[in-house]
Amino acid sequence: MILFNIIEPAGWRVGLVRIEDVAIGVGVSLVVGVLFWPRGAASALRRALARAYADGAGYLASTVRFGMSRGDPGTSALPAPAGDAALAAAASRRLDDAFRTYLAERGAKRFPLADVAGLVTGVAGLRLEADAVLDLWQGDHGQPGGDAAAARHEILGTADRVTGWYDALATTISTGGELPRPLDHDKAADGRLVRAVRRDLLADDGRASATAVRMIWTGDYLDVARRLQAAIISPARATAGQTAGDPIIPPPPRRFLELPR
Repeated sequence: MILFNIIEPAGWRVGLVRIEDVAIGVGVSLVVGVLFWPRGAASALRRALARAYADGAGYLASTVRFGMSRGDPGTSALPAPAGDAALAAAASRRLDDAFRTYLAERGAKRFPLADVAGLVTGVAGLRLEADAVLDLWQGDHGQPGGDAAAARHEILGTADRVTGWYDALATTISTGGELPRPLDHDKAADGRLVRAVRRDLLADDGRASATAVRMIWTGDYLDVARRLQAAIISPARATAGQTAGDPIIPPPPRRFLELPR
């Protein structure tokens, strides 16, 4: 006000007009800043996590069904689940973008970064297991190797339980509620699978067919996806704002089902 009065002595009105101009400019800047300020990254991240786990579980289920349709000459083999693979990959990319936006958003972070990173890594692990099952069965062209109906039934049942857990996790992340408890190791199902393979998929000389080996590996990949649940349930609780209930039991070491030679 003093400087304006020195340049052009017109009293205090010049300074008042100048203050009004500055106040209007500040108000416009605040309104524009609120409109374009990045916000809601936490909600977008939660939705992206839920979609990525749901699509990853669907991809794993499709690869198992694809594998179980192979090796049986009496059944038409299903096509490779390229569509489900593309959906899972797209959901992972959207999750990566949402995670980057969440990291770039200013202000206090609503979710702990370590826990969010653990959930993002879990999505990658789930997709890797699905890719492994797909690669395992793509080389099988349905050579006869015995009756695989019993082993197929056990593996499909295990796949339904494992992927169903991830679907429930995705629903809870998206809508809230109680998180599902990680699945326990079903030793009885493992025993039934091994007995089915020994009974139906071994040659007279005791050598395992290629289908038998792929069956065992498919069961092992599904067990890896099951053990991944114990690693992501704690970050999921922290992200959902829940307190830990039952203690998390560390996953057992990787198992190997051996066939008699």
